[in-house]
Amino acid sequence: MPDSVFKQTTHSSAQQTSELDLVRQEIIDGIPRYSEHGPTHASTCYVWPSSECPVGCGHCNYASPLSLDRLTRYSVARDPGPVLRLMNSMGLWKAVLSGGGEPMVEPEFCERFVNEIDSPGLEEIELITSAHFAADPAETRLRLERLVEAWRSRSPDLARAHFSVRISLDWFHAQRIGVEPAARVIRVLGDPGMRDVGCYVRSVLLDNDSTMADLSAMLGGHLTELRDYQQEIVLPDGRTILVYYKNLIVDGRMNERKLSRLPIGLPTASRADVFGKRFVDGNGRQVPARTYNGPQVRHLDGLACLIDDDGRVRILEGNDPHRCVNVRDIDHWPEAVAYLYADPITVYLVDNGPQALAALISDAFPEAATVAADTNQLYHLTELLLTTPERRLYATLRALELHVEEGRVTVEPKLLARAWQALADEGVPLPGRG
Repeated sequence: MPDSVFKQTTHSSAQQTSELDLVRQEIIDGIPRYSEHGPTHASTCYVWPSSECPVGCGHCNYASPLSLDRLTRYSVARDPGPVLRLMNSMGLWKAVLSGGGEPMVEPEFCERFVNEIDSPGLEEIELITSAHFAADPAETRLRLERLVEAWRSRSPDLARAHFSVRISLDWFHAQRIGVEPAARVIRVLGDPGMRDVGCYVRSVLLDNDSTMADLSAMLGGHLTELRDYQQEIVLPDGRTILVYYKNLIVDGRMNERKLSRLPIGLPTASRADVFGKRFVDGNGRQVPARTYNGPQVRHLDGLACLIDDDGRVRILEGNDPHRCVNVRDIDHWPEAVAYLYADPITVYLVDNGPQALAALISDAFPEAATVAADTNQLYHLTELLLTTPERRLYATLRALELHVEEGRVTVEPKLLARAWQALADEGVPLPGRG
C-alpha cells in the first residue's frame, strides 16, 4: 500500500534531486511559454494552518501526526502575511481553512484569516474543523465568538463574504472524541446572534454507522433519509443542518485488514469508482483541479488550489507535487501560476485530470493503470502517479509531445532526444521508440 500523502511529501522533501529531475527541469527551462493553457485564476483555495491534529483518527488518509516540530520549521500560521498576500491576488470565489491537520490548533491565524482574506468576487469563507476545540461549553462559545467577531469586523472595503463552519464527523472521529463537540458547535451557532453563520457536517459513508443518528438524538432532532449522499438533521429550533458524505479513502492509518476487523464497512456507494461519478463534467472527464468537492459538486471556471502549512502552493491534482512554489518566495498569484504552467504536466493535468495522466504513462509504467483503478483513490492520484523521477520525466515528455502537435508550445528536438536517451539509460521501457 502506498504511503500517505503526508508521508510522501515528508519523504520527498528530504530527498536529493535526481539526474532525471535535472533533465526534466532543463526541458521546462528550455521551452517558451505556452500559447494556450487552462485558467489562471483560482476559484477556490484551501490553506492548512497546521499539519498537526489532536484527534488522530484511525482512518486519516493524511496520517496527520498528533504533534510536529512546529517551533523549528516554517509555518504559515506564524507568518500570515505572505499567504494572505498571495491568496488575495488569486481571484477567489471561496477561501477555506482546512488541513491534513486541525486548523483550530492555530486559532489566532484562523481569526486573522477570516478578517483579512479577500478577492473581488469572494463569496464564501469556510472553516473545516473536527470541533476538537469544543472541549466544553465555555471554550466552544469563546472560540466561536472570537471567530465570528473577526469575520464581522472585516473592513468595509473587503468583499462581503458569507462565513460557514463545516464540521468533520464520522464513525472514526466519534470513536476518539464522541459527537458532543460537534453538538456544542451546532448549539452555539443556533444562538440568535449567530444564525447568519452557516453550519453543516461532512461525514464518511459507511455501513453500520450510527454517528449521525447519535448526533441528531443528542440535539433532539430528526434525521431524514439518505439521498444522493446527503441527509438533514431537522432541529427543534427550526434549523436544518445538512450532512453530506464523502468516500472513505483506505490509506494513511487505514488499510483493508484493519477495516475488516471493525464493526463498520465500506458500502458500494462509497467506492471511488461509484462516488466519483458525481464529479464528472459535461465532457465526461473528472478534473479535480477545476472541481469544487463540496455538498453540491461545482465545476469551476478557475482552479482549485491548496497551500500547505509549510507554504507550498499547489493546484489540487493539477501539478507535480515535487515542483511547487512557496508563499515565501513569490508575492503574487500571477507569478505563481506562471511558474506552475511552465510545466507540461501542469498543463496536461488541468486540461484532462489525473486519470488521463495514468493512461498516458501506462505504456511504459503499466502499474499506473492499476493505481488509477484503485477504488479508494479518488483524490491524491497525481501524487501516487508521480512518485519517481522516471515517471515524472516520462509524463513530461509524453505531455509535451501532445502539446507540440497541438501547436501550443515548441521545443528543440535535440533537447527531447537527450531526455529520451536519459530514460533509456535508466532502463525505462520506451514502446515504439527503438
